[in-house]
This record gives sequence, structure tokens and C-alpha cells, in this order.
Amino acid sequence: MIKKAYPNFNELVYIFKLKNGMQIHIMPQPAPFYSTYVEVSVPYGALDLNYKFKQKQFETPPGTAHFFEHKIFAMPDGDAFSTFSKLGVEANAMTSYDQTSYLFKSTDHFYDAIKHLLNMLDTPYFTNQNIEKEKMIIGEELKMYQDHPVYSMQDELLQMMYHRHPQKYDIGGTLDSINEVTKDTLSQVYDAFYHPKNRLMVIAGQIDLRLFKKFIKEYDHAVESYRKPTILYPKEPVALVEHNLKKKKDIGIHKFMLGIKLKPIAGSKKEKLRQDLAMTMALGLILGPSSKFLEKLTFEKLINQSFSVSSNFQKYAENIIIYGENKRIFKLKRTLIDFLTQDLSNEISEEAFTRYKKMYMGQLIYAINSIEAKVYYYGKYWHGGMTIFEVIDMLNDMKLEDINFQLTRIKKRHIASLIYQKA
Repeated sequence: MIKKAYPNFNELVYIFKLKNGMQIHIMPQPAPFYSTYVEVSVPYGALDLNYKFKQKQFETPPGTAHFFEHKIFAMPDGDAFSTFSKLGVEANAMTSYDQTSYLFKSTDHFYDAIKHLLNMLDTPYFTNQNIEKEKMIIGEELKMYQDHPVYSMQDELLQMMYHRHPQKYDIGGTLDSINEVTKDTLSQVYDAFYHPKNRLMVIAGQIDLRLFKKFIKEYDHAVESYRKPTILYPKEPVALVEHNLKKKKDIGIHKFMLGIKLKPIAGSKKEKLRQDLAMTMALGLILGPSSKFLEKLTFEKLINQSFSVSSNFQKYAENIIIYGENKRIFKLKRTLIDFLTQDLSNEISEEAFTRYKKMYMGQLIYAINSIEAKVYYYGKYWHGGMTIFEVIDMLNDMKLEDINFQLTRIKKRHIASLIYQKA
């Protein structure tokens, strides 16, 4: 067992490295925390469609990672959720572009729940019958999203931005792609990505380390050697597929979405994370609630409370998506593009930057007061090569020039706009 201290956050992390390769990171929490939160995550997500494993190349349909997340809960003796429910444990799972996570929160039956979770991950049960049944369930889920204009717009906008990169696909895939998933597809994914060496377990809450050490010995045994698969990405052109698209829709108000395709910059995982943080801060400073430009848009009645901005830094695909709705949608489009493609170096003062950085750090520190958020962020950033505590320190070291550089990456020729007009 390794013990790591983060004195700035009054946090201790105990790390177990098992013989089978799995790592377990534990953050014991004192009272008044009476529950314990557990997450097992795998660095395999919706973008990992093509991969090379044991000298063989595999190509999977969009939505495979999400489909797999659903099917791993199937077990020979029934649905794994039913056992969690009997134990009085809240269990869930989620798939993102770059990882899949399985989690639960418990007050009692903690060790029974961990044993069940690991048993579920160690017992893949894929049959033609349960796969066909799942296609119907996921199909209905996808149709629900397609009926939502904002989700539908984002899917269409990404198709306008990306030629070949899997970022163009929804995490859940499409109605056609999920029908291509087979028993062999899921079995191959399991062999390639779900080896214990590729799993991280993070625990936070009430826990007796002595008892846990005794418990985990049962699971601590050597298994066959393993080398992680290599993810294969197609070469993505810098140019857009389509710049502008306008459609009539049966909606109550005009909707607008802007997609800014960024040319990825080479660098390590930590450097990419630093860029991601810098861009998030940059957008918050120029388009956030306290920015002068947002005040101008609000005063001119070009936006309402639905206005949102997000940046997405994925493997070989980075972008910004802006959403808004109102009656003067074309004016909003022109105003945003003119603003974003000018020299923005004078838009942010050193004082505003320092104030925003403190606020952003405060939000992260406040978030990890919740054990659920602490476990989620710890796993998310650990797969990116850092811990949440190191990320906050990285944020503290951020300079205004880092922010201004990110804004220079916005180019007019790489901006796609999609408008849904009220029919």
C-alpha cells in the first residue's frame, strides 16, 4: 500500500496495486460522511471505435462503448441491478467519449456490493438473445434524444464539422450502427479493454483500511499478462464539411448553434489538459455571466437564459459549441462571429483574469467536498495522467498569456453555423 498526501487539501490517498494489475485509490473521509462511494472506470469510450490488439485490427460500430456498458450488467443469474437493489445500494454507469464508469453508493453492505461489482465485471455474459433485446431498448433511448431539438442540432452540427473523426457520432451511436453490434463485437471489446490492469477503482467515504486490506486479498491474484490496445484514429482534415446550414422546424422559437473546429496541438496528456483548462477559462471570461460581451448580448435582447458555451477537448478533436435562441437569430450569428474572430487580447484584464481564476478554483474545491464529485473527478483526471488535486494546482499556475493564446485558435474559416427556424 502506498500513501500519498496532499496537504493543501488536507487529503490522504491510499493506493493498492494488485497482482492482477488493477489499482485501487482510497480517500477515507471522516464523519459526518456515513456513506461510501465507489467507482470502477476503464479508459475506453465512444471515440475508441477502431483499435489494434494482439496484432489484430478491429473496427466497431458507433455506440459500441455505450452498448457494452448496458450489456455488462447482464449476468447468467439475472440483471446485476437487481442484486444491487437487494443490497440497498444505488448503482449506476455512464459512458463518455474517453471512458466508461461503473459506480455505486452504499451505507451498508459495502463489501458485498464491491464483490458483486467486481464479479459483474469479471463475468461477461453476452448472448444473441440479450443483445437483440438491448438493441430495442437503446433504440428507444436514441429516439427520445432525436426528438429533442438541442440534441438533434448538436449531432447535426458535429456532422458538419468532422469528416472522419469519431467525434462526429453521438456517444450512443445511431439506430443503424447499434444494429451492427454482435456478440463477437462485445467479446472482443471485453478482451481488449476490460482486463483488471486497465481498471481503476476509486473509493471515498467511511472505510476501515485494515478491513479493506483483508477483504481485497481475496481478489489479489495474478492473471495472464496484458498489453493495452492501440487506438487507431483516421486522419481528420482541418477544413469543415459544411459551413452553414438552415432548416425549417416545428419549434416554438428560432434556435442557433455555432461550432468552432480547433486544430489540435500536439502534446502530452498533461499539456492537453492544461490547454483544456485554459480554453474553459477563456470562454468563461469572454462569454461568461460576468463578461461585458454577454451583458451587451443580453441588453440587445439577442440571447435568453438558454445561451450556453462549452469546449470539448477529445483525442485529436477539439471544438467549441455555442447555443442560443431568439427571434433575431441571424443578428446573433453575425455578432458572435464578428466578436470571436477579432483580436481579443485586450478583452481580458489581468484583474479580471485573477478574479476569475480564484472563482474557478473555488468551484472545483467546493465540488470535491462532495464524495461523489471527488470520486468522479479523481478517476476522470487520473486517466488523463493527473489527480484532481494536481489539476487545481495546475489551474493556480495558469497565466493570462495561456488564456489569450487559446483565443487566437478561433478562425473564421473553421466556424460552422446551424440554424433551426420556426416553421
